[in-house]
Amino acid sequence: MQSDLQRHMRTLWKKCRPNLDDETIDIYFSETYDPAMLSTAEDEKGEMAACSQFLMRRMNFMDRNLHIGILTALAYNPELEDEKLLPTVKESLKRQHQRMARHGALISLAFPSNEKERQLLQGCGYTIASHCIEGDPKVTEYTPVPDPSIVIDEETEWGRDLWLFYARNGGGHNFEVKMTENDFFALIAQNDVAGGHLIVARRHGHIIGIALIRREGKPLKSGKPSNKTFRTRIPYILAVQQDVFYRLLEHAKTIYPDSKQTMVTIACPPKGFEGSRPYAMVRIIRAEDFLKEVAATLPGLQLETGITHDEDLPENIGGYRLRRGKCYTSTECPPSATTPGGIPAIFMASQPALLPPVYGWEV
Repeated sequence: MQSDLQRHMRTLWKKCRPNLDDETIDIYFSETYDPAMLSTAEDEKGEMAACSQFLMRRMNFMDRNLHIGILTALAYNPELEDEKLLPTVKESLKRQHQRMARHGALISLAFPSNEKERQLLQGCGYTIASHCIEGDPKVTEYTPVPDPSIVIDEETEWGRDLWLFYARNGGGHNFEVKMTENDFFALIAQNDVAGGHLIVARRHGHIIGIALIRREGKPLKSGKPSNKTFRTRIPYILAVQQDVFYRLLEHAKTIYPDSKQTMVTIACPPKGFEGSRPYAMVRIIRAEDFLKEVAATLPGLQLETGITHDEDLPENIGGYRLRRGKCYTSTECPPSATTPGGIPAIFMASQPALLPPVYGWEV
């Protein structure tokens, strides 16, 4: 049975994202929801006007595991006037950022779904750190070598062997967040709710690749999906070899023979490619600890920077100098001082990796 708080959250999400279906929200509440990590803000009438939850996760940062906080299920009342909306969202997120700091998170990530959310997060200190672009892997140009030992089938029962395969092989890209077991199965469930399929490649009974696939109408000029022309969407794929990667995509064609295109979301540097769009946003949480990790990872890096205007975590304000693998602090901000999101965005933009579309709703 859902609590009054959950019902209020559901109502707010529906206002903020009218296309969000009830089944996806149910998956969130069953797999991801944690009221201890929830923050809400009320309007003048005492009604919930903003809410968010954060998750503590680990991110592969240049082969070092960093503790990070991920904002998920961010929602707000779109009927509020702009001059009231930003302060309301800032009130909710200020508590989240301070809570993240107490839990040891070094940075925070958020995944806005539209320009309105990006503007709100920017007002809370976030900076765009990663872009993505839709790409077709050109399956038709690939000719696999026959290998009868590889068998690919659709899976309707989600055994724990799937999670063990991910735990051994997933989350290893630079700046990639490692999913928990609940995250992993929530991602599969979200794809299933959308009418998708899970296909699994095995060699001699051992899993060597997995892919989530679903069919969608190709966008028309109006932006609406076509009812006549379709394409295959790959929200997640993981394979031990490139050959297995293409075999999974080839198998998807047998499930959706009327599909004219296969779409995979690919990470790219900010504004690096025509047609790319913003993906992840980032802000600093524990600046000195984060820059100590950077200095240890890149001992040859020489950097002088600073952070200003961090209303949520004023202890971050000041200057930082990286020399010979160490981080030195100062109360004085140099001319190169930036916003709370500027420093981590510099490093994440250099080699961005796509993050699993499970922390909240897909963007």
